[in-house]
Amino acid sequence: MSNETVNRIKGLVGEGNVVDSPSAMARYLKGQGRPLAVAMPGNTAEVAEIVKLANEEGLKIAVGGRVVESRGLDGGLALVMSRMNQVLEIDHANLTATVQPGLAHTEFSRILAEQNLVFPPEPNVPKTGSVGGCFALGEADSQAFQYMPVRTYLLGYEMVLPNGDILEVGNKCIKNVSGYDLIHFAVGSRGTLGIFTRLLVKLLPPPAVKMALVADFASLPKACQAMATLIRRRIFPTRLNLLNPALAAGIDPGSKGNLVMVDLTGFKNSTELLAEEIAGIFHLAGSSEVQAVKEAEGYAKLWQGWLDLRGELNTTWAERVIDFNVGPMKLAAALQALTEITGDLGAYPGLVAEGLLGRVRLLLPAAGEREEMAVKVNALAMSFGGNVSGNFGSKLVCRAYNDAEMWEGIESLLGQIRRQFDPKGILAPGVSL
Repeated sequence: MSNETVNRIKGLVGEGNVVDSPSAMARYLKGQGRPLAVAMPGNTAEVAEIVKLANEEGLKIAVGGRVVESRGLDGGLALVMSRMNQVLEIDHANLTATVQPGLAHTEFSRILAEQNLVFPPEPNVPKTGSVGGCFALGEADSQAFQYMPVRTYLLGYEMVLPNGDILEVGNKCIKNVSGYDLIHFAVGSRGTLGIFTRLLVKLLPPPAVKMALVADFASLPKACQAMATLIRRRIFPTRLNLLNPALAAGIDPGSKGNLVMVDLTGFKNSTELLAEEIAGIFHLAGSSEVQAVKEAEGYAKLWQGWLDLRGELNTTWAERVIDFNVGPMKLAAALQALTEITGDLGAYPGLVAEGLLGRVRLLLPAAGEREEMAVKVNALAMSFGGNVSGNFGSKLVCRAYNDAEMWEGIESLLGQIRRQFDPKGILAPGVSL
């Protein structure tokens, strides 16, 4: 049956667009699952036919832009969207673009730069991230305070539903929703509700000036207080990130301590005045060195280093990372309290704080510590009005309140929604919402 199924898939997308040898499939997969084949559809109709075939034969399907998570995919099908990689339209008048989901995030940014436009959301993983993956994952990035969350950049989409039907939602109007918001409902669904085949996204004009400040702090508490001072004074740059020494060295080899990275974008005069004010605050707070990065090449290299680090945290180190959130003004106090659990954070394998979001990402020494540590970290975050991120965090909150019934209700609701869209359980078998 498996050979017959693979041959049917080859008949749908072309023999050259199906890979079924284990060694050749490895480049497209992550995880331990062993699918029958990797298929690369070229258009919406092919995706729809593959999904209908999967329904007929009970095949599981997982989707990715260039790499597919294979967990739970034994005997199933990995769908790689890299052939669907075109910009179908750039509308300068309405500041929108229509793109296919397999378009690489970095390539999309390059094309837009030539058109004097930008797509602000950061890629989840720079090397393999696609525009479709950006919305399927829907994670907030470190620019979200100024540029808003990822979901705000999706105006509409075409999607193949789990039964093979095609759904089209949205248009170029900014206000285009009444009642249930089906557009943003799909963001962050991680392929469980359907497969994006076309995306209508919002664009922005580029800022007049882009520059950065990089400040070195020997003391982590002083670095945190410096960031808190900016927020207290209502100084909100584009990004405000803190890295402990273990991670800072990868961004700035000359760094000697905790690194605070500030991204400033806007109009020329106001941006330069703001940079001077921030540098002064950092010096008074105890920074041993504050560098201004104004050249385009240096600026691009600095933030590419940040994106690469972010990608490592999201992939290579994902099983060792705990994320939690508190109010931005409580960040310094939360990090100080965190040292009572972890010890010296400066010597920890990794610590990232996104100051404007109040988000902390802690890289643990070993993956086996994650469950036990998450319980402690969540209790700490709750004491500051926050919690560990995502549904995992919601589960820990319910556990902290000893309210199993609440968590059962959340799980039941999520399961009902998923089954309503996908009654046969075809899509994203490795995803647990």
